[in-house]
Amino acid sequence: MATELLLENTSDAVLCLSSDWRYEYVNRAAEMLLRRKRDSLLGRSHWDEYPTLLGTPAEEHLRTAMGRQSTVTFEQFIPGLYAWHSVTAVPNGGKLVLFCRDVTDRVRALREEAVREGVRSVLEHVPVAITVTRGPEHRIEMQNEFSRALIQGRNMEGSTVKSALPEAVEQGFIALLDQVFESRKAFVGTDMSLVYDADGSGTQRQAYFDLTYQPIFETDGRVSGILHMGVDVTERRREKDLLARYAAERDATLRQLSEGVIITDAGGRITLVNERAAHLHGVAVLDVPVDAYSATYQLLTLEGLPYPPSELPLARAVLHDEFVENARWRIRRPDGSEVTVEGSAQPVFDERQRKIACVLVMRPLH
Repeated sequence: MATELLLENTSDAVLCLSSDWRYEYVNRAAEMLLRRKRDSLLGRSHWDEYPTLLGTPAEEHLRTAMGRQSTVTFEQFIPGLYAWHSVTAVPNGGKLVLFCRDVTDRVRALREEAVREGVRSVLEHVPVAITVTRGPEHRIEMQNEFSRALIQGRNMEGSTVKSALPEAVEQGFIALLDQVFESRKAFVGTDMSLVYDADGSGTQRQAYFDLTYQPIFETDGRVSGILHMGVDVTERRREKDLLARYAAERDATLRQLSEGVIITDAGGRITLVNERAAHLHGVAVLDVPVDAYSATYQLLTLEGLPYPPSELPLARAVLHDEFVENARWRIRRPDGSEVTVEGSAQPVFDERQRKIACVLVMRPLH
């Protein structure tokens, strides 16, 4: 009686199996663990009640304990309960006494940690800055190699984004993270400026990033964190700004020239017509292809006939990479007046000898 009272009040689930695998005893904790009344188990075969365990390591361990009359400890997954149980099988006079505990949370935690470590290993050397934050406070859980490189190798795992990069608050990045966490919708931004202390020295530097903030969902649909993916595009932005400055300087210079200038891209579409060229033609139309030069700008031969598109000086530079000098043609303006011009055309190549543009320079003949 004392033993039975003890078994009824222990926190372990205790079951006793006979030599033919039938339940002889089931305590109160076992009822709760298996979610079965003991009356539904007593006298029944273990393998009939749990056929999904046949052919698994659990069957092998139990048969070993019964056959060798030796104690065996193992863990088993119960599909019907979607739970993991720790089992110690103790032989007792040809029978088996099973001491069981629910270890689902521990097993899941171990597996989730293994998954996280696996993901970390995969993402560590991906050539994109990747950071994982957790919770509404955006605490940094993981940074890969490229993410750490942006802050001179400093490891900020465990800190919040706000404490790690206080500059991000006033620049609106924390608000963006809050928005993603609360709205459950991803954010994608390009050429986003961030002024921050990269090396911890107190010196601020400006950098530009293409950013993606992707919410991380749990199995119950909750957002538990955010996956940050960033590409440092500072050099690209600087080159873009430099090209824009060069273009602005070029346009300003071309506007002051006394000659008319028309520039095309490598494929021949007109990208620029300076003021002098627009005055000579009486019109300035961009994005015109080679075969439409004559019709769009009313270009004529010296005899007054429509100029064959493929024979125009600019067309020859585009189509055949020719350098054409001192060619002459006539222009009929929209108001009906005509002017005769002389001009030269040539392709423009970069340092790798790739054609990047074509240029036509013209002046009126008086």
